[in-house]
Amino acid sequence: MPGYVERNLKAINFLTEQIEEADRELGATAKADPTCRRLMTVPGVGPVTAVRFAGAVDQVERFPNSHALESYVGLVPGENSSSERKRITGLTKAGARKLRWTLIQAAWSARRCRRNDPMVAWALQVEARRGKFVATVALARKMTGILYAIWRDGSTYHANRGSGPVCEPSPP
Repeated sequence: MPGYVERNLKAINFLTEQIEEADRELGATAKADPTCRRLMTVPGVGPVTAVRFAGAVDQVERFPNSHALESYVGLVPGENSSSERKRITGLTKAGARKLRWTLIQAAWSARRCRRNDPMVAWALQVEARRGKFVATVALARKMTGILYAIWRDGSTYHANRGSGPVCEPSPP
């Protein structure tokens, strides 16, 4: 094997070990923090999402409601209106870019791993109307509201709460 390939493989192995060690430290940090432990009860939310959410929000009291936090994260549609013309645009993408990305990845994870959860079932109904990507961002926004409520109330995730009337079975 050529020397340059061997050096690259050694560098990759070293970096892989460093990443694994950092992941273990982050997991220990998340488990040691009571807020992060409660946040990780939400499907799709792991140590990375919980710590990043706690770090970006810092004090949940700063936000009067979940909509203010969703706006802060940039998970709300923008508006380009003038006079009587009203036009809704894509996401505002304001605020913490890495947190928004992490929440969307958490939504993808929840969709993949917890398809029977009412929150994910709601997103699948949105997907039928609007498409997979819009539904995933909508799920990330819903998850942001749930994380806000969990932190504010000091509670944990309950699947029967927050799923909305859309997930209830319709009468025959």
